[in-house]
Amino acid sequence: MPRYKMLVFTNPAKGGSEENYNKWYNEQHIPDVCRIEGFTGAQRFKNTIDGMTNYLAIYEVDAPDAAAAIANLTSKAGTDEMIMSDDLDIEGTSVMVYEELTEPYTA
Repeated sequence: MPRYKMLVFTNPAKGGSEENYNKWYNEQHIPDVCRIEGFTGAQRFKNTIDGMTNYLAIYEVDAPDAAAAIANLTSKAGTDEMIMSDDLDIEGTSVMVYEELTEPYTA
């Protein structure tokens, strides 16, 4: 089965609480996403160099059809299965999905 990485670039909402945004993302959002079929793990990162987005989440997607898994995920946004936060700048969010071509290399 193909494996994918979904990269999600986000920022806290202007005027929102960055602390609440991070608490929601770490404690609510990632667990919600990882309960959805096809999503098997996630890790977050904070940008240390000036850029357009401050945060990155990388999700592991194990699904025969990445587009269908993403559509299923999107359909749950804002429901009891995937509670959203006003502290997220949803309009500034960018999502990219990549299929793995190689196994991870380690030195």
